[in-house]
Amino acid sequence: MSALPRRTRPRTAESHHATPEESTLRIACLGWGSLLWDPRSLPMIGAFRDDGPRLPIEFSRVARDGRVTLVIDGAAEPIATWAVALDVDGLDAAVEALGRRERIGPARWATWIGAQTRAHPDEDRGDASEATRATLAAWLPDSGFDAVVWTALPFRRPDGRFDRPSGDELAAHLHRLEGEARERAAEYIRRAPSTVRTARRARFEKELGWSPSDVAPNLATPGVPEAPPNAPTPEDDSR
Repeated sequence: MSALPRRTRPRTAESHHATPEESTLRIACLGWGSLLWDPRSLPMIGAFRDDGPRLPIEFSRVARDGRVTLVIDGAAEPIATWAVALDVDGLDAAVEALGRRERIGPARWATWIGAQTRAHPDEDRGDASEATRATLAAWLPDSGFDAVVWTALPFRRPDGRFDRPSGDELAAHLHRLEGEARERAAEYIRRAPSTVRTARRARFEKELGWSPSDVAPNLATPGVPEAPPNAPTPEDDSR
């Protein structure tokens, strides 16, 4: 990865004033799903690139709106992920920016937003396995970044339990969806990056006819912020 611009002007972090060291951190955000084609308020520098770390990603979470979404899943095969530089001052601001984009309530940021640095392991946060931490630790030195953040949402079954759902369970759930819920679920799966070739995606494509979309991903253009800085956000994600 080529050299990346260093952050030079303030951005968000309402309750945290970045130190000079923090304000020069080059922080990456990883993506593998809708973040690539719907970045919304994520403060990016440039575009997502497909040279992120290889992580085990699978459709293993049912969102509150019915979509079956991609999460880190230790039982899955590692696939290529994407990375983009963030326009933020410090790790706290990066966690906040991703948490707001994902519409995760602040009370969940400490566990559902992962963060890892090259030089300060004591600042690592979020739910992550030792294998994931090791993969990121190996990727960071040659990445051009000093730290990385990612969405660390847990498994979620159709009934709301935070357990890993089976492929049969998810297929049955998708078959039951109707109307807008079905359209949203189809869009999420069809617009997943072409690099995301998983066993469950292949099954959904075959059973439901949800072939990859020909709509190009929106890799570089953030949208309108979905909420003012002090607006309340749900205590659970809406993905």
